[in-house]
Amino acid sequence: MKLLAVLVFLFTVGTVCRAEQQKFENYKLYSLYVEDDEQAEELHNWYADGKLDFWSYGTLNDSVTVMVQPDLQEYFEAMLDDVQLESELVEENVQSLLEHEQEKRNLHILSKRRRPQKVPQKPNSTQGELDEDAIDFEHFWTLDEIYRYMDRMERQYPNLVRVLKIGQTYENRSILALTVSRDGSINQTRPVVLVDAGVHAREWASHMSALYLINQLVESADKNEDLLYNTDWIIVPVANPDGYVYSYETNRLWRKNRFAGNVMCVGTDVNRNFPFRWGYNSHSCTDGYAGRTPGSEKETQALMLLMSQFSRSIKMYLSLHSCGEYILYPYGFTFQFVPNEAELHALGTEAAEAVKNIGGPEYIVGQASGLLYLATGSDDFIYGAYGVQYAYTLELSCGNRGYGFIIEPDQIEPIAAETFEMMKVFGMHAGSLKISKRP
Repeated sequence: MKLLAVLVFLFTVGTVCRAEQQKFENYKLYSLYVEDDEQAEELHNWYADGKLDFWSYGTLNDSVTVMVQPDLQEYFEAMLDDVQLESELVEENVQSLLEHEQEKRNLHILSKRRRPQKVPQKPNSTQGELDEDAIDFEHFWTLDEIYRYMDRMERQYPNLVRVLKIGQTYENRSILALTVSRDGSINQTRPVVLVDAGVHAREWASHMSALYLINQLVESADKNEDLLYNTDWIIVPVANPDGYVYSYETNRLWRKNRFAGNVMCVGTDVNRNFPFRWGYNSHSCTDGYAGRTPGSEKETQALMLLMSQFSRSIKMYLSLHSCGEYILYPYGFTFQFVPNEAELHALGTEAAEAVKNIGGPEYIVGQASGLLYLATGSDDFIYGAYGVQYAYTLELSCGNRGYGFIIEPDQIEPIAAETFEMMKVFGMHAGSLKISKRP
């Protein structure tokens, strides 16, 4: 009977997680070693035409991970020969990766149901009382779990936390930000660190790293007082809620938002939609589609309004992405250096060293345009439009398997902990900066 109950439960879980998820049978995953500009340009052309999906990013003389669909396999291999691109087939069938990940998610739900979560004793509580909101960093949280956690932090820590609704998505989901300040709410008397995550829906390690940051700043505030004494924080753990839910329930590889008003295909790349050096492209079916007009998307607008509201006090901007192990700074749209490039590089190097000091991977620090192709993004926008002098995109670790954003559950917390080491460096530096006085 117990075995039958388990089988019924797993079937139910599969149904809840939407058995009709999009399949990627016989899609292949390659690691490519890019040596010269001709090879980089050819890969970008394939990407711009929607023929290639980058799972991780790189620079010249570095490896990138790409996915190729079955009907383009022969043409892709011919292209590799033409430009003499060194390649390694790392996964014969992407669907097997996705099914493995789904199995891990199902087993976690089952184990959580079977293993009660105990909470610390509270006044008037009984020994062994269960906590339905007990958290862990052993699985990727649903949007509902994330929002419940944010609400709970505000209720339990009213002198430290506020939850702000900063926008509404196309599918009418709230976009939420959580602020952390020893004044309770941010009054713009101290420098602010603005952190967002999940702009690209499928990059789940970024969402979890933002939640780990909240956990450390709030629930472990006594251990991290130095990060709160001179600094306030604004954290948007899910900048693209519609896309995240869709990637969780229907298409694990979904990257864009879910705006349905495009001529051909649903969705816009929120990171390419910011109105700073925005570049139009007409192919709405590509992952990098920049939208109908600059700043057209509700998610973009929500982040822009948040930046505007606190523009006087934001001194550090950190956008979390996955993956590649890069600490990138403006500009991404041009090779021209920004005036404070030396300072950006030095601070990024300090953050990279902090990760190495705890046994983490070696992060590469550099200008975003040093990647394989030029592209603008949110860090370019906040630097160029609002003059935030310290703006970074953090391409987090790919984990120990190196499969791009498909991260093993046992890698969630190590990646988040590595990210927090970088946050310490950036947060402490932000706290040393001065904010302009009110006119």
